Amino acid sequence: MKVTSSQQLQQPQPIARNTTTGGHTDQSFAIALAQAQQSRPMPVLPPTSRWSSLSFLATTNAPRMRFPFTQSQMVAANAAAPIVSLPPVHTAPAFSVQKAAAVAPAASSQPMALADYPHPPGDNGRGIHWIPTISQSKAVVDKYVKEAVDMGMKWVVFLNDGANIGANDYLVQKLTAAGIEPVMRIYSSGVVPISGDVQSMVKHYVDMGVHYFQIYNEPNLQVETGGKPADVKQYVNLWSDIAEKVIAGGGLPGFGALSPQGETDDREFLQQALQTLKNTGKLHLLDKGWLAMHNYTGPRPLNDPNGFLRFQQYNDIIQQALGRPLPIIGTEGGTHVSPLVSPEKQIDMVTGAYKYMLHREPYNFAYTYWIIANGHDPAWDAQALFKDDGATPLAQALKAMAGGTA
Repeated sequence: MKVTSSQQLQQPQPIARNTTTGGHTDQSFAIALAQAQQSRPMPVLPPTSRWSSLSFLATTNAPRMRFPFTQSQMVAANAAAPIVSLPPVHTAPAFSVQKAAAVAPAASSQPMALADYPHPPGDNGRGIHWIPTISQSKAVVDKYVKEAVDMGMKWVVFLNDGANIGANDYLVQKLTAAGIEPVMRIYSSGVVPISGDVQSMVKHYVDMGVHYFQIYNEPNLQVETGGKPADVKQYVNLWSDIAEKVIAGGGLPGFGALSPQGETDDREFLQQALQTLKNTGKLHLLDKGWLAMHNYTGPRPLNDPNGFLRFQQYNDIIQQALGRPLPIIGTEGGTHVSPLVSPEKQIDMVTGAYKYMLHREPYNFAYTYWIIANGHDPAWDAQALFKDDGATPLAQALKAMAGGTA
């Protein structure tokens, strides 16, 4: 999701809390998933954002490309209590993974095991993207941290303005005190060099409890590249420079954060970027790395590998390139109301996705809904869980689910 300029970001004002309970009733995942796949007549509504006008989100049965994904180990691991029945896999290779050219070996390092990456206490895989501004008042932080806790969130993605130190100290303190794992996106105006002392900034926030640092956002979108075609080599070069500083500061660098609606296909971009890391002798930077993911669904059902289950395709590419998994952390995602998605269908799909995360794959760390509240672009108002008039029905349903009443 594009944030246009750090100078334009405005601080949201506290919003009065809606104390109504909503009418979402308890449903099994199977029922929720079945309802999510049902075709309901939708009213013709005006577009609320760019999501409603893209072909990726406008169809549930015609993916832009086929990919040779495989069904993950979740099926075997959860055979006793399956969460979702995945469709048969039909492979139709769209491209092949190339072997890396010989390069001088980098300094030896031991890749971190999945089990060694930090998790929040009581991790349930539920994430939420924070307000898309680079800082907020203490009153706003207090309000929405409580809302995140009430919805059972254990991961929160927030923006930090480049190498700035201090603007998000209070937010990080409140999140960690609430048992929430903060994930920092190092905000930049696009795929451009990040100025300032990144290493010192990372060390400052690592000491406060931040472990994960996302570097760059949706580099396969031309809105992030100044209107130019995506440049894998440029992205890898810039990412590698910042990743070294993140690691030196004690943090874990996030790769990717690719858009499933990019002008360059996200899976092709990921494969080429990993290949470029190999060719340039910088693959060791992923020894402490992780993949940031944007698994938006649109109207696609939850068992669509091109939507919510996109992490399976990413994992296949990573396994082919590295011979091992990387943690995949959702930093954006969700199902938003559109002419093809009713509010009821949105509730079914988002609550279903969070239920899936209770029995997720070991590499699949978090699913993160975009956004908890708005603070910048009016086009995002429709996607916020909390609006000027209080909690949306989806926010109420998530609170009920966290409280065990739904």
